[in-house]
Amino acid sequence: MKEKTFGQLIRELRINHQEYSSLREFARKVGLSPAYLSRIENEKEPPPSESIIERMAEALGIDKYELFSHAGKIPTEFLETFQKNPKSVASFMRRAQECGIETDKDWKSIEEAIPKMKRKIK
Repeated sequence: MKEKTFGQLIRELRINHQEYSSLREFARKVGLSPAYLSRIENEKEPPPSESIIERMAEALGIDKYELFSHAGKIPTEFLETFQKNPKSVASFMRRAQECGIETDKDWKSIEEAIPKMKRKIK
């Protein structure tokens, strides 16, 4: 089954949201013109900027990283980490791929292990 595009996902989430089923209402809430939002939903515009994606996620009550993923964008906070440590971050991601880290459960295990590793390093 094909994954939804960013525009399709936004439209579906908006329509199913109690407060923002109207395109105009949602556009006003996130600070966009209804015409621009319509073009995004209909894939006539690429996904919007990071700040708009964050406002959309907040208004819809969903995780902003899920929207970034659908938009094919990397949040600035992660990009900055990569730019500071490109070799190390790339090596870490490669190792995760090689080890078959794929599921949310796998990543959660790594997330929980990091503070323990940090204490050992100090």
